[in-house]
Amino acid sequence: MILYLTEQGLKVSREGERLKLEIGHKKEEVRLAEVDQVVVFGRVSFTAPALQTLLKRGIQVHFLTLSGKYLGKLSTPFGKNIELRLHQFRTFHDPTRRIQLARAFVHGKIHNQREYLVRQKRRLGETSLEGPIFHLKRALTELPAAKNVEEIFGIEGMASRHYFEGLGTLLKRSGFEFRERTRRPPRDPVNALLSLGYTLLLSRIWSLVETAGLDPYLGFLHSPDYGKPSLVLDLMEEWRPVIVDTVVIRVLNWKTIKPEDFTQETFPDEEEPKEIQPVKLGRAGLKKFVKQFQERLKEEALYPPRGKRFRYADILREQVYLLARVLKGESPEYRPFMI
Repeated sequence: MILYLTEQGLKVSREGERLKLEIGHKKEEVRLAEVDQVVVFGRVSFTAPALQTLLKRGIQVHFLTLSGKYLGKLSTPFGKNIELRLHQFRTFHDPTRRIQLARAFVHGKIHNQREYLVRQKRRLGETSLEGPIFHLKRALTELPAAKNVEEIFGIEGMASRHYFEGLGTLLKRSGFEFRERTRRPPRDPVNALLSLGYTLLLSRIWSLVETAGLDPYLGFLHSPDYGKPSLVLDLMEEWRPVIVDTVVIRVLNWKTIKPEDFTQETFPDEEEPKEIQPVKLGRAGLKKFVKQFQERLKEEALYPPRGKRFRYADILREQVYLLARVLKGESPEYRPFMI
């Protein structure tokens, strides 16, 4: 279970085999054995025994601002599986294997983007999606001919532009529109939700990558750069449309989140006001979005390698360990999860 803590002023302590969550007269307890990861928004305090227990049990704690900006994490040092990381480094320096992996990550992303739009077109009868769907199919046919990572990135960028064009047409609520992807800062509610969702996805995959013993900073599609979790970004690609984009469209079209849930106020845990204030969720909206994100991870889908249905949360883990087996030569190729 991922424990999301959004209540400002919450105090987390340890009592036996449970985490005790307190704010004012409100108290709640969570069994430590059920917690895989903790994600903290804004100002939540932990007692020393609680933090020590989380560290001893290898439970990572990720810290975000109240607006969803990723700050960092508390975890034990890198895993001890140096042999796996050596395989990871050797694969990075093998141009053929690196391109195979980079191509697989992008193939999974574009396929899932296209399939999501195809399903929505079928459900809504939205003919304007035909153009983006066509361009995404063309991108998939061009991908095998890409000779290097730069060309793969070029195809991915073109596909994403067409995909987001289609994503905007899925919004059926007045008061919301989506014209283009904007980040740092997000300038409208839809971009604010996409950024928040991708950050939640990043924190989950980051924990899985480190638990598997992989180096999060050495990816195959995303080039290594100082402080950049390239491998986490690689593994996120196939999941963006499946987990995050789906949740964003749902919470807006289902009226789970409304225009009044957004704000441009400066939260206490943020820096001084900037020239362009980001659009972000207020406290109530944040709780609603996180709940829908959690529910999405609990939904099940067929996982072909096992021939069974699993929760998306479990398939995420399976895919990370599949990559580890591929790097060690125990599995022939990395196949992205495709809906």
